[in-house]
Amino acid sequence: MSAIFGEILRFGQSKGPEISLKVFGDEHYARYEDMNGYSAIYDDELGVFCYARLSAGSFRSTGTPLSEPVPEGLVRHLQESQETIVARAGARKLRRAAMAGGQREAEVVRTVGPNQGLLEGRVLSIGTVKGLTILVNFQDLASTVTRPDVEEMLNGANYNRNGNICSAREYFDRVSSGKLKYTNFVAGPYTLSRNREFYVNNLLVEEALRLAVADGLNLKQFDSRNENIIDALNIMYAGQTQYRGELWPHNWHIDLRFGTMRTDLYLLTSLGRTPADLSIGTFCHENGHLLCRFPDMYDYGERDGDSVKSAGIGSYCLMGSGNHNDNGLSPSPVCAYLRDLAGWCDNEIDLKTAANHQARQGDYNTVLKYRTSKPNEYFLVENRSRMGLDRGLRVRSEFCVSSL
Repeated sequence: MSAIFGEILRFGQSKGPEISLKVFGDEHYARYEDMNGYSAIYDDELGVFCYARLSAGSFRSTGTPLSEPVPEGLVRHLQESQETIVARAGARKLRRAAMAGGQREAEVVRTVGPNQGLLEGRVLSIGTVKGLTILVNFQDLASTVTRPDVEEMLNGANYNRNGNICSAREYFDRVSSGKLKYTNFVAGPYTLSRNREFYVNNLLVEEALRLAVADGLNLKQFDSRNENIIDALNIMYAGQTQYRGELWPHNWHIDLRFGTMRTDLYLLTSLGRTPADLSIGTFCHENGHLLCRFPDMYDYGERDGDSVKSAGIGSYCLMGSGNHNDNGLSPSPVCAYLRDLAGWCDNEIDLKTAANHQARQGDYNTVLKYRTSKPNEYFLVENRSRMGLDRGLRVRSEFCVSSL
């Protein structure tokens, strides 16, 4: 899942020009505002974003496009009731589970138990993994990004195009201290059967994979464990990221069968309009879920039962909002807590017993812990300076202490 906390993003409209909106939320529930703070909702009949009004705690379209004057009496920053938000988020999860091939229960993250804080499922955080990335265009929208462009972004050496700090392969190699060797085979681009707007409410993953298989692709090459499971299925669609419906960047389960091979987890994100749009941030974040089973390090209003969303660890971790640092060009490293769970840290320093120890920026192979007298509670210390993978942080330097 990729969360947005007030960023200004561009959206397509089937019967109008692209529009800029401020976004708050995630793939399960999101709220949109125009640049003046008026809440907006997409009107399917009109094919454009319109001003939203409240009716019994839920948004309804006023029928007035955002390009027109504000309807009389409308106030800024309207929000739906908490009951509506919870109901809409629950309905989206059930809908996605049904589209993905089964009524999968919501994932629960527990720091004590068999997964020790990771999500359930296959963990591929150590070893050599070859992912499959499929590029797709829509009937009404194509990208000028080529297969070689994406191959370079995912697999390149010393990659810095458009200001990216490295390729996705280099990112995971660095933060795992060489323990995860992750490359991708890129297929396509293929053209889907419908316009982009259709796929806001219809998942495009199966159609994209069938196009690749029909093109002669051998899926067995993406099964590193010899379990007849595609390790990593990534779909990238043409155009700017659409933070709406099934086009919101996300990672989820899908059960598809192709001979002896089957799917497990997939990633969906955008390809961009031109090569200048390519950035590694969201791809790395969603593959953190897909490969390593990292949870999101922000609160989308469910973990404590209070329905209050927060940025959590924020920009200090790839799995918080750190994938958006520097517009996705310099995603934060995976935080020490998750690196430790992934088995990426060979050196554990017990700060309660160790002599003086220096916390070094960029030492991803070391975890510094201060254990308390309480069961399962400890503090982690990191040196986070604005350099290397942390160059996109908003502060110059800082010691980051987290407790668990």
